[in-house]
Amino acid sequence: MNKLKKVGITTLAGTLVSLSAAQAGGVAINGSWELTYVNKDSTAVTGAKYGMNKNLSFGASGDLSDGGGVTWAYSVGGSDSLGLSSASMNINMGGIATLAYDSGTGGYGANAVDNVVPTAWEEIDYGFSTGITDVGSVSSAKGVVNFTAKAPTAGTGISLSYASRMGAGHQGDGATGEGSDGHGFDAVIDFVDYSAAHFGMRLGVAGQVEIKDNTCKKLEKHHQDQGTCNTGYKDHPYGGTAFTTFKLGPLSIGTQATFIDPQDAATTGIANKRSVIGSAALTFSNVSVSYGEAHDRYRYNDACRGGETPDPHVKCSGSNVDGSGGEYVKTVFRGWSAAINMGPVALKGTRNNVGGWGSGNSNTGEGLDRDHTEINLSIAF
Repeated sequence: MNKLKKVGITTLAGTLVSLSAAQAGGVAINGSWELTYVNKDSTAVTGAKYGMNKNLSFGASGDLSDGGGVTWAYSVGGSDSLGLSSASMNINMGGIATLAYDSGTGGYGANAVDNVVPTAWEEIDYGFSTGITDVGSVSSAKGVVNFTAKAPTAGTGISLSYASRMGAGHQGDGATGEGSDGHGFDAVIDFVDYSAAHFGMRLGVAGQVEIKDNTCKKLEKHHQDQGTCNTGYKDHPYGGTAFTTFKLGPLSIGTQATFIDPQDAATTGIANKRSVIGSAALTFSNVSVSYGEAHDRYRYNDACRGGETPDPHVKCSGSNVDGSGGEYVKTVFRGWSAAINMGPVALKGTRNNVGGWGSGNSNTGEGLDRDHTEINLSIAF
């Protein structure tokens, strides 16, 4: 009886091999453990200041028969439920082009260049309820298809991303899911992207557009008697950014400018927002330190949102809140970061500050300066 079983299994294995070529690859498991101490300014409640983060990542890779390669990544978040955080699959076509499916890693397209200025650890808006204006709403979505082609050495290339449904969640194979309306595209063009041990330079631009199912412009086109549209989107939201970084020896510097038009139709909504950020970092062996500053500027649809305007031709009711009339409001971010890397162990710290209009929650209201200080000990395996 055992002999018959053995013959049957052997026959089945031979059948499977004849139907499909053998697959081979390697699997790796990595993880990190982090202990943090966080302190905020006196206007915010810090509560328990110590926290812990646990992450596991599973990866696999293999070579294709034509000389390319394929990689797969799966990250598990550190919550007690250990839910899926992100996943991706990447097919490398000979080292020049890659085709990827991304479900939440955000490592492709415009989201990968949302803030590329050098930092020793965290970005200068880390730890606040509002962040610096940046791109990446399309390629940070779940279920994004990305194609990237880059020339060797200089790194000149282009990256294209497509999200079939904005706001959708992780989807299993053969499944579908709902999200917010519309789909999206973004593109990144690197004119130069070169990095060596003691010299590096990057210069590029990126743009994005979300194609909404319903907009005021579409309603006006099909319904001529439609009244004033003051909800939803005026048209398709779009944005762009330009960036450059430069490295010479231990010094790295960078600057980036971003413009976003959310096409918000509400009278209290944002007409557009823009930011300019710059930073510098010094790295000596395994020790690095950085400083950065960003100016974030919002323009609202309602020119009288902040009170009286300095323009005598524009009359507004209410008190003069900040002296600017409220059509344009500005938030300033500043921050330091430092890091010491000792193999699998790293000690990192940051102290960030935000002030001006928008330093409170939801980027509204004249707020006091707010600080975020954090020290982080991480161990990777």
